[in-house]
Amino acid sequence: MKKRQKRLTAIADILLNNIVGSQDELLELLLQGGYDVTQATLSRDLKTLRTSKIPTEMGRYRYVMGGVLPPDKDVEKGAAGMVSRAAIESVTMSGQLLVIRTRNGYAGGVAYDIDDLHSPYFMGTIAGADTVFVALTVDAPKSKILSTLSSILPEELLSKRYDAHMRDKIIEND
Repeated sequence: MKKRQKRLTAIADILLNNIVGSQDELLELLLQGGYDVTQATLSRDLKTLRTSKIPTEMGRYRYVMGGVLPPDKDVEKGAAGMVSRAAIESVTMSGQLLVIRTRNGYAGGVAYDIDDLHSPYFMGTIAGADTVFVALTVDAPKSKILSTLSSILPEELLSKRYDAHMRDKIIEND
């Protein structure tokens, strides 16, 4: 893995597992992990990861990622769903609506990843702070929805137990 990609992965991991409110805090955490970068490099990396700051419940701010990495020769092809896989907490289906719960602040990025799938089964998405609503087409083959979302769903949601549970829900709603 290239040096930049390793650093981007480290930044994504830090932001997903810590409340980081400033670039100084992030630079310190990166240094502890063995990444000595300048503020200018960090700013470019944060832009590449499509980060933004959102308010926390405690009146502070934290960095969150937008969910999609833009095309870049230094970024591996499979990295686009990396953030969504870490941010999605649950998926539920009711009729022609898929409801995806995410970590607070990550719904917009997950919705972007879903829209970027360009699936004929999804008419569109609406994102809040921690919830994404996905409008499904009336004739969407329900048994294919999970496989379409497999590139962005976390591994634990793709486990055999969860997959069987979703299949039951899908069949029940057909």
